[in-house]
Amino acid sequence: MSNTAIDKLWKVFTVVLGTIVVPLFGWVWNTNVSLAQISDDLLDAEDTIVVLEKKFEEAESNSRSIISIEKDIEYMKATLTRIEQLVTE
Repeated sequence: MSNTAIDKLWKVFTVVLGTIVVPLFGWVWNTNVSLAQISDDLLDAEDTIVVLEKKFEEAESNSRSIISIEKDIEYMKATLTRIEQLVTE
């Protein structure tokens, strides 16, 4: 083969390679950016879940405290009722 034929084949190969590699590079780049965004969103979601779990535990603790206070109030009411009965008799 002559140099011109080899040059033409090289140019055709370069053009074909360019038409394949450049779009493929763009697709890989976009996929990588999308994956990074998903990863960031996942980290944000995990942080939010941790915060919500802490708030849930606090709410559960507060609920227990409220139940305990309600029981104490009921006990005090019963005691006051008995004291009233003793005083009025």
